Amino acid sequence: GGADADKPLVDDKLTVIAGDVTNAADVAKVFENDIDGVIVALGGKTSDVGDTMLTDGTNNIISAMKSKGIKRMAVVTSIGAGDSKDQAPFAFKILMMTVMKKIFNDKNNQEKAVEESGLEYCIVRPGGLTVDAPTGVINVIDGEAGSIPRADVAQFCLEAVKDADFPYINKAPCISSVGGTSWTKDRSAAARGQD
Repeated sequence: GGADADKPLVDDKLTVIAGDVTNAADVAKVFENDIDGVIVALGGKTSDVGDTMLTDGTNNIISAMKSKGIKRMAVVTSIGAGDSKDQAPFAFKILMMTVMKKIFNDKNNQEKAVEESGLEYCIVRPGGLTVDAPTGVINVIDGEAGSIPRADVAQFCLEAVKDADFPYINKAPCISSVGGTSWTKDRSAAARGQD
């Protein structure tokens, strides 16, 4: 996010494996590595990836996880998916019912596959995604969603798969950096005494 938003992601701890998530053999290649948790953040225009890519790809990931004994996953969907329809802003609801109808059908089926997987999961429903620098503030919200930097969503997902006591396992929280009426875990520098 922020100033690095246009730069490729490069890190000595990062392994990039090209493939098609709807191809089980490609997904299996990823699981040849040592993995202790999985974050699923699939996307794309339905016209480019098909009507069922999210569900088909997630089912392939679930199968691979089960075959390797991996128990925990975080899956990024969207505000408005599943039972969070009323948390979407009005203008977004119009899009969900019209031009985004196919993608939301796929997101809802994806969530159902995760919920029925038997794995430990956190379905993450972010508000409006931005490429801003991380705020360090992630709110789990009950009301209408605001926006959230992608980097903050990534941090929430990492905690979901790494924290043994993560409070939203087998739940589907909506998250936002703006607004929020319930749990807030402040990850800012000030909260860590670094200001």
